[in-house]
Amino acid sequence: MPRHLSEAQRARAIAKLEENWSLTEVAAELNVSKSCIFYIKKRWQGEQRLQRTIRQGIGKVSTENEDNALVEFINHNPFETVVKAREETLFPGSLRTTQRHLKQCGFKNCVAAHKMFLTEEHKQRRVQFANEFLQGNEFWNNVLFSDEKTFQSSKYERLHVSRSRNTRFEENYTLSTTNSGRFSVDVWAWISVHDPGVCWQIDGRLTSAHYTNILENVMLPTVRVKNIYKRDFRPTIRDQLWESIENAWEEVVDSYDMRTLIASMPRRLENIVASNGCAIKY
Repeated sequence: MPRHLSEAQRARAIAKLEENWSLTEVAAELNVSKSCIFYIKKRWQGEQRLQRTIRQGIGKVSTENEDNALVEFINHNPFETVVKAREETLFPGSLRTTQRHLKQCGFKNCVAAHKMFLTEEHKQRRVQFANEFLQGNEFWNNVLFSDEKTFQSSKYERLHVSRSRNTRFEENYTLSTTNSGRFSVDVWAWISVHDPGVCWQIDGRLTSAHYTNILENVMLPTVRVKNIYKRDFRPTIRDQLWESIENAWEEVVDSYDMRTLIASMPRRLENIVASNGCAIKY
């Protein structure tokens, strides 16, 4: 069934109607709906014309200044909702129009990235470290990386933020968080370009004495021998979390190429310098 009839087909339809054909018969002849023939007949009887009415559509509801005010508000308040932005800027369009306009301007409603809070001193030290150790892969191939991580049972709330593309980890669009949870497991691990190392569960608080003990009695022996330690397993919720962590670590050991990870160090440091010490996507 054609979307629109040509002017010749519409003239043919009028001729058939003047020959006392019914609407149904003309519609079947031209393979269109009965309502299509009805409106052709109505237009001919009322205005004596066969041409279709070209609809102009609805004009733009907002001015350039109103558009700019909306964009400026979102740029300065990325965590505000579109509803709030529309109210504060008195944007004349509907909520759907406001959302569509922001999308056309490059903003996308996304879940905010969670990063630890960084003071200005933290940022300065990050840049200083990056500049000092911004060296090639040969240097980093001889480095052992170790870190600790707290895995928590609680989840952070997902919060949406309006931002443009490729700005997920810029400071204005990240949400600062703190460590908390109903129960948690503290884990320490080391890796190198040659070996994924070990993953070790930390008992109690990680004091300086405890950390030194881990370095001397866990890290050094496993670096020399690569001996995977086994722990006594107790059927508690916390130990089930630790078991999940161990299983995930084994998957990393079996499948991940540490050379790719270590080779990214110069690029990570360059990103830190470029962001003036702010959080980056790594």
